[in-house]
Amino acid sequence: MLRKFEKYSKSLFEVSLFCFVLYLLYTVITVYPGSSKTKSAQKLLEEDAKRRGILPTEKPDEWVYEGSSFPEIWYQIPTSSNPECKSKQNVYFLRTHQTGTSSVSNIFYRYGQEHKLNFVMYPLKQHLNYPNILKLVYLENLKPKAGGYNILAQYTRHRQNDILRIMPDGTIFTTLLRSPVDQFLSVFNNFDLKSQIRNLRPHHDPYEEFFRNPEKIAKMSSDAVFHLIQNSMSFDLGLEPKSFKNPSAVDEFIAKIDKEFHLVMILELLDESLILLKRLMCWSLKDVIYVKLSINNEYGDGLSADITSKIREWNAVDQKLYDHFYNKLKATIAQQDDEFSQEVAQLKKFNREFSTECYERVTPVYNGMYKKSYNGMYKKRTIAREKEKERESERE
Repeated sequence: MLRKFEKYSKSLFEVSLFCFVLYLLYTVITVYPGSSKTKSAQKLLEEDAKRRGILPTEKPDEWVYEGSSFPEIWYQIPTSSNPECKSKQNVYFLRTHQTGTSSVSNIFYRYGQEHKLNFVMYPLKQHLNYPNILKLVYLENLKPKAGGYNILAQYTRHRQNDILRIMPDGTIFTTLLRSPVDQFLSVFNNFDLKSQIRNLRPHHDPYEEFFRNPEKIAKMSSDAVFHLIQNSMSFDLGLEPKSFKNPSAVDEFIAKIDKEFHLVMILELLDESLILLKRLMCWSLKDVIYVKLSINNEYGDGLSADITSKIREWNAVDQKLYDHFYNKLKATIAQQDDEFSQEVAQLKKFNREFSTECYERVTPVYNGMYKKSYNGMYKKRTIAREKEKERESERE
């Protein structure tokens, strides 16, 4: 009996030792010297590149943009629709977080599929190395031989030279901003920071607790969320966090984005923004029809003036960025012809009809989760509206 026990103990020890050695090997290969997530993703990309026969060589760092061969008018937003203009098919849409970019990027994906265009897609369908910089080695070597890339509409951190290197000459640069208060609340709730950050869990008002010491509490969030908690739109557009408190660096950054992007859309003026996009790209009205792919609660309902003020102060760079491009967009809208408002009204009408048709068949995303009951609720509201119309016609 003792011999059997010793034999069993020896076998158990050998198995444990073997597992420990495997664990050490795994740690050396995937963790040291970088994080496990970064290293394993890089390993997968390298293996994928080898299978495709891609050589891991990049263009020299001293690559310099030689300028566009297109005239300035190509990049300018027309003040009227021109049915005879030639449609543009190369576009870079920088997706910012929690700003409604899911709905807008769907416009570009739909247009690209309809016209058989080529999309920028990272190997293994990952984001474009976000929140780090683009990995040009894979994007350049995977570039389609016929025509190159046409559409980039993914999450990435903006660096103009990176985009100019991989996209064709004449590419239109655009992005989308949202009111910083609503954007912050959307990040806070959709990433469930109250549950994620230990200090916020027991508090009835997580916003108030967060703003007792926002810098300390923000550091308690996960790596995946940390860069989204403060000035994330500016971060997505390329500003480093160390510059958040440097007024001159912020002003230079906003001026740089103003120069590099041909259209900065605003979520609160989305229909107007899309008509400007339509005119800039010389697309048809049907090309910019959209459905809201994510339906969020009004997180700002009941929010105190004090917390609202603290959110703006915490996201002061995003607020300055937003105010600049909101005012610029309003000025651009004011320069449009009389038909502009008619096109906006027509787009809203098409969107309502399109949404009704889609939501009859597809369950939309509600607060990041699928709600099976939503279709039933929508149908009930539709039936109620139809009955109300019938009653109104009977009264007449």
